[in-house]
Amino acid sequence: MEQRKLRSIMNKKGVLGLTTVRDVMILFLIIAVIGVSIILALVSLRDAGIFTAGSQEQNQTNNIVNNISTATADFFSNTGTIFSILVVVVIILAIAIIIAVVTRFGGGASATGSL
Repeated sequence: MEQRKLRSIMNKKGVLGLTTVRDVMILFLIIAVIGVSIILALVSLRDAGIFTAGSQEQNQTNNIVNNISTATADFFSNTGTIFSILVVVVIILAIAIIIAVVTRFGGGASATGSL
């Protein structure tokens, strides 16, 4: 009984790596939340007026917010290229998943028969 339970735990690999995909997506969401929080904090600092006019802190905060705004505009101007690369990556991943599934269920035997 205990050996069967241990064997089922050892054989649990996830369905086609979905556990890994879930973990990566959670990581991306955490990074996105942290990034948005930092941007909101910087914008709040800039708009709060707590820095004296022309001070180094005000200039640095303005520069960071302006760089983020410019980078966002540049990113969206290049979305065609980004999506094209993404489509190619998705196709390659689909082919790799199909090969992995076929070899897993096919036993990995090679086709060396004669005609």
